[in-house]
Amino acid sequence: MLVPSPHPAMAFGGTPQAGSFVESESSPVETGDCLRLLSYAAGLIALAVLTAACGDAPLQSLGDRSSDWVNEPTIVTTTTVPVTIPLAISTTNLKWFNDDIGGSDLDDPTELRRAIFERRGGDLFVQSSRAEIAALVPALNFPARAPYLAEYVTSQLVFDTSGELSDEPTAAFGIWSAEPYTRSRSVAQMAVLRVARDEDAAVELSEPGASISCARFADRTTESCEIVEIGGVSFWSLDGVDGSTLVWFDGIYRYELFARRFVPERAVEQMVLDFVALSELEPTPE
Repeated sequence: MLVPSPHPAMAFGGTPQAGSFVESESSPVETGDCLRLLSYAAGLIALAVLTAACGDAPLQSLGDRSSDWVNEPTIVTTTTVPVTIPLAISTTNLKWFNDDIGGSDLDDPTELRRAIFERRGGDLFVQSSRAEIAALVPALNFPARAPYLAEYVTSQLVFDTSGELSDEPTAAFGIWSAEPYTRSRSVAQMAVLRVARDEDAAVELSEPGASISCARFADRTTESCEIVEIGGVSFWSLDGVDGSTLVWFDGIYRYELFARRFVPERAVEQMVLDFVALSELEPTPE
């Protein structure tokens, strides 16, 4: 404990002065220091006990408690299901753009032809309904299949200046992916079928040993011509800038199916191998 001393400066080597305090020889350590030492010793003992209880890896379980409530990230996985897109669809699903045209007597070919010619508006390719075309060209066939994404068909009869049906061609059809004439032909018109009455060539080709070379189409502007076989049937294949054309004969008629570049070749093959009479595609009477 501290006691008054008459020599306070002696602690720093000075001369003792009256009224000074010096440490008593009987109390070398203050009471507060003793308490701090005891507390420190008790802490060391407690640490030793805890370390022994934890074993060789006292920090091994660090974070275990937090992992009990922190969720692991959830990884979302998706499965892609392959989708098969058809190459062609049935033409019975198509909308015939001109089916609401007409009204003339279908049983009178002369009157029907006159009525159609009068509505030509200066164009010899005259918009006509399926029923009208089937009535005037009963032997005409049409593909039972159309390219995938096709939606509409336009149909026309072709006349000469005298009002008679033309031979070259007689009828024409357009297959569209959008409502006809609302978009460019190069974009929306997928294919064009032209049917010509070519009786002389049909007779010639039916004779044994008849030539089926590409010389028949030498006057046409095409990049190339070759004979191709599809489903055991021979076709002329004319390749042009905008697409390719398959040509074949059926009876006295020559069929030419033009398809644009973006139409798959296999879809065109399905079209030319599956034809039905146009009359079978007429709308069903209500």
